[in-house]
Amino acid sequence: MRFIVTVVFAAILLFLVYLVVGAIADGYFGANIIPDRAVPDAWAAPDSWSEWRDIVIVLLGLFWVLAGILAVVFMAALIALVFAVRKVVRENAAPALDSLRQSLDNIRGTAEFAGETVASPIIRVYAVARGVRSGLAAVTSLPDRIRGRRHGKKKK
Repeated sequence: MRFIVTVVFAAILLFLVYLVVGAIADGYFGANIIPDRAVPDAWAAPDSWSEWRDIVIVLLGLFWVLAGILAVVFMAALIALVFAVRKVVRENAAPALDSLRQSLDNIRGTAEFAGETVASPIIRVYAVARGVRSGLAAVTSLPDRIRGRRHGKKKK
């Protein structure tokens, strides 16, 4: 299907190019590419470069008007897009950020509560047990240390 559409558009483009080349050759060089009976009586090709200049100036003016209209339309679309984005951010993103902030505050509070009620007592118990163990180890190894010094040995 795409091939057929391409062939049709290529044929139309070639025909238009043929008409333009024929009009220029017929008007300036006297060629008879486009038969006179195919052209209305009221139309004639421009006879001089000044007529072509005038036609080009008019066409450029039309293109500038079209470009100005498109620029205004694009600017209006851009402004509408900016307002739409601001509305979406104001209505959807701001409440979502507030909800996220509240959730983070809840998580922070939960972590602090768990640290104070669960972790701190465990750490204290472990520290006391480690201290008692170290104290008992020091007391039980005291005779070995004293004996080692009398014999001239130092324990590493």
